[in-house]
Parts: sequence; structure tokens; C-alpha cells
Amino acid sequence: MKFIERRRPFLPAETDFVKTKYLDLPYASGSERRKLDLYLPNEGSAPFPLIVDVFGGGWFFGSKSSYKLEPALNLLRRGFAVASVNYTLSKEKPWPVQIHELKAAIRFLRSNSARYGLDENRIALMGESAGAHLAAVTAISAAKGKEILNDLTLGWPEASEEVQAVIAVYCPANLGNFKQQCKVLGLEPECPETGEADSMEGVFLGRRRIAEIPELVKEADPSTYVCPQCPPFLFLHGDRDRCIPILQSMNLAVDIMKATSVENVEYHVVKGAEHDLFAFEKEEIYDCEADFLRRKLN
Repeated sequence: MKFIERRRPFLPAETDFVKTKYLDLPYASGSERRKLDLYLPNEGSAPFPLIVDVFGGGWFFGSKSSYKLEPALNLLRRGFAVASVNYTLSKEKPWPVQIHELKAAIRFLRSNSARYGLDENRIALMGESAGAHLAAVTAISAAKGKEILNDLTLGWPEASEEVQAVIAVYCPANLGNFKQQCKVLGLEPECPETGEADSMEGVFLGRRRIAEIPELVKEADPSTYVCPQCPPFLFLHGDRDRCIPILQSMNLAVDIMKATSVENVEYHVVKGAEHDLFAFEKEEIYDCEADFLRRKLN
């Protein structure tokens, strides 16, 4: 079965334990998808450092505050506020509207930080899979310049979209290399339609065969925007991932290191892990992520 033909029922995150929450906050007009949920820690005092969580789902599936929010909620328990953001799915509209929306969400949160008890100077992006890709492109392009991949008509134009750190779990980068990188690693691609117009990446880029749109592939590659101003990155990736081969995030990590410094990037290989969020839902990984954020959001 092709990726886009799979069933993905909504499974809500378990958020009953959160005492202070703001649900369905509209961060921009023009679409019902342009809303976010905000959760504040039960302990500690404002202003809180903020994690903006971007769900994954092949750019085609997903919703805010689903079960995929669990890693971010574990960081909420460690003292970080968490915003779960909806964005336009590729089945509705292709790249790059998703980047425009995430930047608008960051501007909204920064502009309203005093109202919600957030520290506007300590904001991190966090995502897994397609969400990690969107987080990476958003953070890196924002660092390169406000005029890049932006639509200020979505609101809060005077605020900055820049973030101070990024956590990227099995992050895609060059969407044209999936099949070749799997072959190099001796892995069979999880999705046989990889590279075709009806693949997850093909739909994301306008229902086009990837080989026919090299310029669009480059435009969607976070490495295209890497610059000396890139924020610190923490990458986590499984070495048995047949959906997003580990070379994707490794190559991006190297590009960021070369443009900034070796100390600006941390990389953790999760041995034996496939493309499965549950393999990353471990206390030692949450502690690693929290430690990274405390050091970088200072």
C-alpha cells in the first residue's frame, strides 16, 4: 500500500495532567488549520522557555495535539512550555505554505509571549520526520533572512521568526536522495513508490516525479539555506530507518557544522531504531533533549 493510501486515525495526546492550557489559538487567518494549542508547565514560574512542536506524517497526515506530541509533553514535565502547531497538509496545498505558516506561528507566540507567560528570547523548534524537515527549513531560512520563504501577510510582521535551538528526529533533507541512500546503506525503501509523483515527497512538492523537479527539490532542502547564523541543532536518527535514511540528517548536520562550528551540532544515532517514534520515547532521550535545550536556551 502506498504511503498516501494508509489510514491514519487521529489519536489524541494525553494532556489531562496539564493544568494550564490554551486550545485552538488562531495564529493566522485564511484557514481553519492555522491554529495551535499551548501548554504550560505545572511547576515553575513564568516566563517559560518554549518548544514549538511540529508533528510528522509525511507532510500528508497529522494534526496538532496528537499522540506524536508525547516527546514534547515529556519536556513539558521538565519545565518547558509546549506549543503544538497545525499546518496545511500537502493533500490540501503543496510546499512552501507550511513554512510560511510555521513562521507566522512563531511570530504570533513571540508577539503574545507576555500574555501567555513565555520567554520570547528562548524558543526552540522540535519535530520528527516531515515535522523535523519543516522545523529545519523554518529555523535555517529564518536565520538566513526575513525575506526568505516568508509571507508576512499572515500576521505579526514586525516580530522575528528566528529560534534559538532545534531538535530534529529522523530529519529529511534532500528529498531526491531517499532511494539512492537506502541502496548505499543496504536497506530496502519502506515505500516502493519513493520518488514518484504519488509518493509522500512527490505530493508535497506538487504531485511531481522527484527526478523531474531538481530546482524544487533544492528549494525544499534545508541545506540550501545553511548560513553562519544557524541555531544549534540536536539530531536523533535510527540507523535502520528505511523511510528517511540516516544519511539525510547526517549530511545536513555536516553542512551546518561547516557553516558554523562542530560545537553547534549534536548528533545521536539510536542503534537498531527504524522509522518509529516509539523507539525514541525513552527517559534517557528525553533527558538528552532537555539537557541540550537548557544549555542552548540560556
